[in-house]
Amino acid sequence: MPTVREPDGLAKSSRNRYLSAEERARALAISRALFAAADEFCSGERSVEKLLAIARTNLAIVDHLQHLELVDCDTLRRAESPLRRPAALCAAAYVGSTRLIDNVILSLSAAKRDQSSNG
Repeated sequence: MPTVREPDGLAKSSRNRYLSAEERARALAISRALFAAADEFCSGERSVEKLLAIARTNLAIVDHLQHLELVDCDTLRRAESPLRRPAALCAAAYVGSTRLIDNVILSLSAAKRDQSSNG
């Protein structure tokens, strides 16, 4: 099932209520980081290391990045380059004292659909 999101893109969670306005603004870096990597995947990037680096760069604003993994959707083992199977890009990070989690699915069939609808 797709992640349910707030209108601003933050993954919906009861923990969001613990965020101050400033923390919530910084927490948006989590979804932005995942979507930045997903956009590169849709543009053809298949290197696990490069996709993780893109996400990690965008996560610099969080207080503590606890986990950032790209895993095979079926086995949940670390994905291998080049990506040839559906994978989940998963993040867990602290903003203030609140631990937030989020993920996006990177699917080859979804990427082809997205590319064909864009041109």
